[in-house]
Amino acid sequence: MNAPRHLTLRERIYEEIVRMIVSGELPSGAPLDEKALTEKLQVSRTPFREALGTLAKEGLIEIRPYRGFYVRSFSRKEVEDLYELRKTLECFAVRLAVPNMSDRHIQAFERILDEAVAALEAGDLAVYGARDRVFHETIAELSDNAALIETLNRLALQIQIGRTIANESRDFAQRAARERDEILAAFRARDIARASALMAAHIADVQRAVLERFHNEEAK
Repeated sequence: MNAPRHLTLRERIYEEIVRMIVSGELPSGAPLDEKALTEKLQVSRTPFREALGTLAKEGLIEIRPYRGFYVRSFSRKEVEDLYELRKTLECFAVRLAVPNMSDRHIQAFERILDEAVAALEAGDLAVYGARDRVFHETIAELSDNAALIETLNRLALQIQIGRTIANESRDFAQRAARERDEILAAFRARDIARASALMAAHIADVQRAVLERFHNEEAK
C-alpha cells in the first residue's frame, strides 16, 4: 500500500472546488465569488488563483477578462462531442480489459457494484456516483494502455459533472445500475463483443439523460 500523499494548500483548494462543482454546489455557468470562497476555505488569494488556473486548464473553469472566474458552461454540442468521444474510448477500454480480467477482478467489480446499489437504495447519490466512477476507472486501468488511461483521466472531471447531472434522476440511476449489472455479466462470460456493445448503450443512455437536462433548461 502506498502511503497517503501529503496535499499542498493549492491541491487542497483544488480538490474542494472540484467537489463543489461536481456536487452542483457551484452550478454550471455560476460566477466564482473569490472573496466569499477564500473566506469559506480560509485561504489567501494566491493559492486560490493557482488552483483555479489548474481547473481552467482542465476545462472546468472559465477565466473571463475583466469579469472574473466562472464555472464552465457546456453547450449541447460540447456535451454531444464529449460523450461520443467517451463512448469510443471506454468501448476500446472494454475490448482491451476483458482479456486481462481474472476471477479476482470480477469479484472486485461485484463489490464495487454492490456498494453502488447499497448507496442508491440509501439515497446517497454522492457515494453511488463515486462507486460508478471507480467502476469505469477500473476498466480503464485493466486495459493496460497508458495513452488511453491518460486521455480518460484528462476527461474525468467533465465526465463526473455529466454523471452528477444524470444521477439527479433516480429513475435513470436505477436504470444505469441495471445496465452495469449486464456489463458485469458479459465480463463474467468474457464476452468482449457484448460487453463493448453494452458499454456503448450505457454511455449513450447517460448522454441522453444529460441532454434531457439541457432540453428542460431551454424550455424554461
